Amino acid sequence: MKDILIVEDEQMVQQLYRDILAFKGYNVAGAASTGEEALELLRAMERWPDLIILDHRMPGMGGLEAARLMLEERPGAKIILVSADENAVWEALKMGIVGMKKPFNIGDLLSAIEGATPAEADMIAAAPLKAAPQEIQRGGFYLVSEPDGKKGLDHFLGLLTSGYRGLAFSRKHPDVLKRVPGLSEVPVLWFTSSPSKDLTCISPQNVQKMLIMVQSIMDSTQKAAIYVWGFEYMLININFERGLNLLQVLHDRVMTGKDSVMLFSMDLSILADRERRLVEKEFDILP
Repeated sequence: MKDILIVEDEQMVQQLYRDILAFKGYNVAGAASTGEEALELLRAMERWPDLIILDHRMPGMGGLEAARLMLEERPGAKIILVSADENAVWEALKMGIVGMKKPFNIGDLLSAIEGATPAEADMIAAAPLKAAPQEIQRGGFYLVSEPDGKKGLDHFLGLLTSGYRGLAFSRKHPDVLKRVPGLSEVPVLWFTSSPSKDLTCISPQNVQKMLIMVQSIMDSTQKAAIYVWGFEYMLININFERGLNLLQVLHDRVMTGKDSVMLFSMDLSILADRERRLVEKEFDILP
């Protein structure tokens, strides 16, 4: 059973978290109403909780400052910062923790919790790594600049046949990828602004959910292959600097993951020259 610390000054919200966590089988290791109180609780614990859900705007110390101090004392601590302030959410991403923008639905919260604390049953035992296809190396962050996604998809399929566990993001409807031989069982998340009950969607307003899902598969398997087709849709629908920052955070996560690979198929011709150059700097370019 995973232990979770709740840091939230509104008692009604704190109780809501308790109810949700209990329903999903998590253990509430404690609750605090301020950042200062949370730090005192953590310092008194023999073992830190598996996850900390941390509000941003509270009396006294704010959530970002509390998260910074927590990470100083326990590098690698799992933290979800929740805030109505979009800037705070992006600052959380820069710190390497999960940021969730209020308001959010219960499904998104559970995805974030489960992504940050993967179940033991989902963990895959270490196995000898097979060679990645040709020029692709483990721990790589790659870009194929193309309009149709075909070359990137071929690289992705090659990784899957080499023993990688796959996850895909697509601007195309997921059914398009599901019809490709070899992808019927690969989870596909849809870049769209249209909510769907039957599909997992990533909207420009909730793009940080992409980081949650990437971190989840990297935490749950020794080697993950993540394919992204159509991320330029996100770049033109959110502030470019924030989109670039998300790419930088993803780059660093994959690089520190050592054995995972992330592939992007994008048509960079739609970007201005400066933006295109900035994006390309984050990647190793594949032919």
